[in-house]
Amino acid sequence: MLLDIQNLTKRFGGLTAVSNVSFGIERGEIIGIFGPNGSGKTTTLSLIAGILKPTAGAILWKGSDINALTPFEVAQQGLVKTFQNPQLFSELTVAQHMQIACHLHVKRALGAKRLQTLFGGMPAELDRTLTRKIDQMLELCRLANQRNDEAGALSYGGEKMLGVAMGMVCDPELLLLDEPASGLGHDEITNLDAVLRDLKSHGVTLCIIDHKVGFLGRLADRSIALHHGAVIATGKTEDVLANEAVVAAYLGKKHA
Repeated sequence: MLLDIQNLTKRFGGLTAVSNVSFGIERGEIIGIFGPNGSGKTTTLSLIAGILKPTAGAILWKGSDINALTPFEVAQQGLVKTFQNPQLFSELTVAQHMQIACHLHVKRALGAKRLQTLFGGMPAELDRTLTRKIDQMLELCRLANQRNDEAGALSYGGEKMLGVAMGMVCDPELLLLDEPASGLGHDEITNLDAVLRDLKSHGVTLCIIDHKVGFLGRLADRSIALHHGAVIATGKTEDVLANEAVVAAYLGKKHA
């Protein structure tokens, strides 16, 4: 199993945001996490990515406990999280953002010697490798024609796609996506759906949370439903969406 979550719990004072959540992710899957606002979805992803530390429970990545790792160390392991609203520099181009996101690759390749790049520039062979990688990810994420555009000129959908491309250039084995479809129109969601399927075909495992049930329902192989921080259903996506407890959580008991 690629990722194994065991009895994960997170408390903020007297509030329990995540309560004894357990699930696993196998290599090559697209996993969806459903739930209404306040159900613990984003908190769960933040715990996995090391942004928050769990109150209890274990996060096993390829069998090793990663609870104590920093977010940077978790990303180095191949477990990368994107954000609902990418924090971009409006005056920098798409390609420059991608170059910034290559820092993990540079650290893996050069280790402590990467400090020399501040004075002598990037080694030629590594520079060519990174350029090819950036070109590949921009093509995959349908941003190749906008590589020289400033981030401030992108649509909201373009900003979110750039966030995905920046995550992909970190060479993730598992990409955690926080509401990638939120705020997007129909055509942008169709494009996003195609991009995520392409990512899977390139060997990336995906875990996605989103409020757009139709989008995630078409995409996810399996799903986990959360409510008040606890798992209320898990299994094939169509079965989870039809589960009475899930319907009640979204629409109220009279609709279940």
